[in-house]
Amino acid sequence: MKRLVILFTILSSTFSFGQSETYLTVLEDFKIHFNQKDSQAVFDMMDANMQTKLGMDNVSAIVTSFRTNLGELQSYTYIHTEGTTETYEAQFENGKQNISLSVDGSFKLNGLRFLPAKEENVAGKIDRNITPLALPFKGEWFTVWGGDTKAQNYHVISKTQKNAFDFLIIGKNGRSYERSGTRNEDYNAFGQPLYAVCDAEVYDVITGVEDNKPGAMNPAQALGNSVTLKTENDEYFVYAHFENETIKVVKGQKVKRGQYLGNCGNSGNSTEPHLHLHIQDGPNVMTSVGVKCYFESLLVNGEPQTDYSPIRLDKIERTPQ
Repeated sequence: MKRLVILFTILSSTFSFGQSETYLTVLEDFKIHFNQKDSQAVFDMMDANMQTKLGMDNVSAIVTSFRTNLGELQSYTYIHTEGTTETYEAQFENGKQNISLSVDGSFKLNGLRFLPAKEENVAGKIDRNITPLALPFKGEWFTVWGGDTKAQNYHVISKTQKNAFDFLIIGKNGRSYERSGTRNEDYNAFGQPLYAVCDAEVYDVITGVEDNKPGAMNPAQALGNSVTLKTENDEYFVYAHFENETIKVVKGQKVKRGQYLGNCGNSGNSTEPHLHLHIQDGPNVMTSVGVKCYFESLLVNGEPQTDYSPIRLDKIERTPQ
């Protein structure tokens, strides 16, 4: 899954103020509307082009998601100006995010982005999973992203997702899809069943998100259809991008290791069908700290491994029973 970056629009104006009272006034207005959970007022701050590209529903989803996870916007500090864009480090109740904004000649927002702030090396409550884990799928899957370096895993820049994996299925043709690749059904991972990695409680479920057309993304609903499992050891397992209308568990339900959860899909901030999986040390998907994930027993490139954390390009599957 693409890192949790909410992109409101492509910056398009050529009108520039630099660091100015105008930008600070606009940012202060945004702060007021955001803290009041007033999505309509935020939408009204945007120029016509931005409103058309986003739509009210997406703006509402973005404001609601950030407000729920980050809490109130408390203060902001200027960082830099680049072209028409000013960037500020914003302090929220539950953490920091950078806010980049661009304003046109009519003092309307034509660009607004929330980006991860530069994070200190924050230690998590736990370093790795305590609960023994099985793989969340059957058959051989390919590790697109996994590992501890940027070359292995672009997720490492995110405090919450720094130990995340992205998995898909490579076919005999060496690709993740057959035929044209223009439909989700062309992709080997699409519709494949996904399972609980351990005994746990279903902490949260998101459903009702349409699957994307391959190549498109839905950053306003970044996780897409998702399931979060919580263990007795306070490990939170986040599964993202399920196929719409396939999740078969509900919030509060107890599940057993190996229990069916739903099908792999292409919903949320995803360009093709795949499974995004990560562990975090708390329930908040924006402010918790990522936890290293090791699987109990598996085949890695055909060789048996125990207590192993997959890295980029690994082909993994369950050990034969």
